[in-house]
Amino acid sequence: MYQFDGLLDEIKYSDVITIFRHVRPDCDAVGSQFGLKSWLNDNFPEKKVYALGNEYCQQGNCWPVSDECSNETVLGSLAIVLDTANEPRVDDERFADARRVIKIDHHPNRDPYGHRQYVFEESAAACEILGEFFRQCNEQYSLAVSQKTAENLYRGLLTDTLRFCTANTRSHTLEIAGWLSQFSVRIPELNRQLFDQSLRDFRFENFLRDTVTLINDCMAYRILNEEELREWDYTASAARDFVGTYKDVKEFEVFAIITEKTDSDGTKLYEASLRSKTVTINDIAEKFGGGGHKNACGVKDITALQLDNMIMELYERIPAKTPTKIA
Repeated sequence: MYQFDGLLDEIKYSDVITIFRHVRPDCDAVGSQFGLKSWLNDNFPEKKVYALGNEYCQQGNCWPVSDECSNETVLGSLAIVLDTANEPRVDDERFADARRVIKIDHHPNRDPYGHRQYVFEESAAACEILGEFFRQCNEQYSLAVSQKTAENLYRGLLTDTLRFCTANTRSHTLEIAGWLSQFSVRIPELNRQLFDQSLRDFRFENFLRDTVTLINDCMAYRILNEEELREWDYTASAARDFVGTYKDVKEFEVFAIITEKTDSDGTKLYEASLRSKTVTINDIAEKFGGGGHKNACGVKDITALQLDNMIMELYERIPAKTPTKIA
């Protein structure tokens, strides 16, 4: 099922490799990126490898700072873009100028950019794909996997599956997690690092619970205005990361955290992190200019009218719903 024809050859024949991820990176994006970088450094120390990106992943506060390199370096490199469904979401547009571009991803392949694509939509995370690639290279060519590499991939697996709870968690996902764990992965420590929260975050989650908007008890969302974001001192991106606050309520089939911002012309715009347990919602996100996984996706820069329409379309997607009542 997982065929990586030509990928190792592309790596072997490249003296310089640049690794890219998506904007607003999550742990799967940076875990796959820095996991690949450490694997390349361990097995091909003669190569120059750069992990690039301007934005920082906040979750876990455990990630290295991105590298820097010149435009000329990117121009002559093999660019590997990870966990990024479409070109506009790549965090550093210089990737398109590289000598060769490879896409490795698990989102629907509606934008097959690059010279090669290794897209496996059934995978729960980009880290699962790289884990399988590293396993094949280890078994066939005895290429090494260090603790550092394994832990970076394990972080991405753990978070993109919400600790192996999402619908796209398969036997292969757990198989790769188990294979990675043999390389001295500190499983309890990584869980604490990624999921323990501060008292401030705990209080913010309680605020989100107390002020949630419900539609017939099966859909939950919270719209945070700019004043609330300032009061709590969270960036909009950080606030949307709290969408998991609603995941453990059994009645909630679809849930969202939405943040408000004011455009340069004074227009109110909205960005949203959208989640579901079993309902496919990424096609709805795409309709409003966003995208992502079937059960985890997002939108940005939509108007108030678009937001209202999107919320009702998400609600209408829920099976066995009752007549609309918003509380």
